[in-house]
Amino acid sequence: MPLLSNFVARSRYRMVAPYVAGDVLDIGCGRADLLRDHAGAIRRYVGVEFHADRVESLSRRYPRADFRIRNLDEEALEIEGTFDVILLVAVIEHIWNQRFLLSQLAPRLKPGGFIVFTTPTPFGNDVVHRLGAALSLFARSAVDDHIVIYNKLRFRHLAREFGFELVRYRRFQFFSNQLAVFQRA
Repeated sequence: MPLLSNFVARSRYRMVAPYVAGDVLDIGCGRADLLRDHAGAIRRYVGVEFHADRVESLSRRYPRADFRIRNLDEEALEIEGTFDVILLVAVIEHIWNQRFLLSQLAPRLKPGGFIVFTTPTPFGNDVVHRLGAALSLFARSAVDDHIVIYNKLRFRHLAREFGFELVRYRRFQFFSNQLAVFQRA
C-alpha cells in the first residue's frame, strides 16, 4: 500500500464517524474499517463491495454483519429495510452510473437519516492525488479510476435531483477531500 493511502483513508473515516450509528449501509465498504471501529454504535450493518474474495473474507471476520457482492453500475442493490445512514466513503467518483445507484439509495433511507459522501475535491484530484500518485505516495487508482469529481455546487444539484438537501459540506486534508451530507429536503 502506498505510503499515504492509509493516512488519507483514516482521515476520511474520522470525518464520517459522527454519522455512524444505528442501521448502516456502507456502499463500497472496502475492509469494513468503520464496522470494526464503531461496532458498539451499529445495530445493523450491510456492506456492499465489488470483490467476491473480500466479501467472503469479511463475512468470516464479521459473521453478524451482512455483506453483498454488487457491481454498482449494473446490479440492483436488492437490500431490504431502511437505514439511518448510508455511507459512500471514496466511492461515488468511481461509479459510472451514479444516478442508477442514487435512485436505489433514496428509498433505503429512514426519515431523518443521512447519506454521507467523501470524495476528492477538484484540487485534490487534479493536483494533490495526481502528484502523489506519480511520487508513489498514493495508489495510482487514486486518479486513474475517477469518473466524476464533485464540488459543492454539484453536490447541491445532485441532492436536489433526488429530493435531498445538502445539510453539511466541508473540505478537509488541506482542501484535497470533501465531506457532503444529504438529508431529505
